[in-house]
Amino acid sequence: MSVEPQIRRAFLKQVGLSSCAVALLRAKDAAASSALRAFKLGAISDGFSPDLDAALGIMKGYGLSWVEIRQVYGVYNTEASPDQIKRMKEAIARHGFRVSVIDSALYKCELPGTTPVKGDKAKFGYSQQMELLKRAMDRATTLGADKIRAFTFWRVAQPQDISARIAEELQKAAELASRSKIRLVIENEESCNAATAHELSNILAHAPASNLGVNWDVGNGYWEKEVSYPAGYQALDKKRIWHLHLKGVTCQSNLTHCVETTADQGQINLTGQLRQLLKDGYQETMSLECEFVAPGMTHEATSRRSLEGLLKVMQAAVAK
Repeated sequence: MSVEPQIRRAFLKQVGLSSCAVALLRAKDAAASSALRAFKLGAISDGFSPDLDAALGIMKGYGLSWVEIRQVYGVYNTEASPDQIKRMKEAIARHGFRVSVIDSALYKCELPGTTPVKGDKAKFGYSQQMELLKRAMDRATTLGADKIRAFTFWRVAQPQDISARIAEELQKAAELASRSKIRLVIENEESCNAATAHELSNILAHAPASNLGVNWDVGNGYWEKEVSYPAGYQALDKKRIWHLHLKGVTCQSNLTHCVETTADQGQINLTGQLRQLLKDGYQETMSLECEFVAPGMTHEATSRRSLEGLLKVMQAAVAK
């Protein structure tokens, strides 16, 4: 599935593959196309290559037309130069993609007055967060996106005790973003105070801004012992889920020692999650996020393998 279907079928005919086998491949292509019609699937581009042109070329070969922008040309997009932003825009137009989300590290820092138990040193401190958001908004406007990813500050020992404070900060960011008609999608991230769907739901209950929603990572909750589907998903306000990150996670007994795997492997019931999204009328975007590491495989190779697995899962989800 890593090359254009028409090119592949023509090649197979040239080498004398049986008509029955060609028909089987056509059926597989049709199933993949059906899955991609049902879901607005994209991927985080730097999973395939730091060069956006190269990444989009690979993604297009799988039938994708949506892309999430994180690191490009070796820098985080919010720190890209004007020339790099111009190159991004040209590459996206040339390959016919739409941008689902502009990733930012908004609120991936220490909330003043708290003592984090997780999280690295922030590249941008609390006082720099609004300027960071403005740069992300500029990227979103330039590249035609209406969503920016954000977080909930480095995790503390008792996240529930500061839920209201986090909500106030999210409301402040949402007000700024609304001026450019930008939606903020808040990710559940294990290094932050909303690691699980339940924690994120609790925070957003205090933050009613109409442009504040969820980037539902259907795997991150396992590191805090939350089964993502159905338990995590059930905790979320379905109307506020505006983007998803899809991956595979496998854990030892009692949800310990969790590690990422390919999207079709591990313990997440992604087929069930995707079927439920269809039942719930989900119309928003989703991205493969692959940080899976395998001996002897490049990042591009693991991303390809995970995307191929995800497409199979999606085919199963839409099958009657």
